[in-house]
Amino acid sequence: MAISEYVITAMASFSRNFPDSWIHEPPEHWNYQPAVTLAGATVALFGFGGIAQRVARIALELEMSVVAQRRTDAPSPVSGVRMAGSFAELVAEADHLVLAAPATDETRHVVNAASLAQVKPGLHLVNIARGSLVDQDTLRTALDDGTVARASLDVTDPEPLPAGHWLYEHPRVFLTPHSSWSGPPPLSGSFEIFCDNLARYLVGQPLQHLVHDGY
Repeated sequence: MAISEYVITAMASFSRNFPDSWIHEPPEHWNYQPAVTLAGATVALFGFGGIAQRVARIALELEMSVVAQRRTDAPSPVSGVRMAGSFAELVAEADHLVLAAPATDETRHVVNAASLAQVKPGLHLVNIARGSLVDQDTLRTALDDGTVARASLDVTDPEPLPAGHWLYEHPRVFLTPHSSWSGPPPLSGSFEIFCDNLARYLVGQPLQHLVHDGY
């Protein structure tokens, strides 16, 4: 729940240009600031497990278009979500690209020069998965030239990120310390999943929330 709210908050902040649109002195004009809305925008979800599915449900309520890609070709469990057949198809129309897939050999550096060449300029990238999904050298170039307008990153490679790393200082990077999961009560959902899976394991039933289920 907390991670999906982090994603929605990041997308809303980008669309309203927070914090740059906050004022600290009388502005030249009142009653107007350049901004866009989430309604009508497209969010692309790479990985479609429980977190991404909740993001999708909230995004649909906000009148966003939602497209997703997962490891299998199973139909979407969330009505109204279109499933993409490739990463290139997924990112081609994205205003917001959310990475929610596990770190595997197949997902390593899925955001790279080739895939970023397929996106619309001004993309908002949100990574709540693992830092290894992003080629950070390529991301830096894309941020500098505006291909990526903002990167909201809760994860990095390496992690923890060493002092002096460029991600701390780049004006288009909004960085949090792998904390998107945190929220009251801490870890309660994880404990519930663990206890449910333990009960299933003891009687030989299939486990729920397996890592590869969502991608």
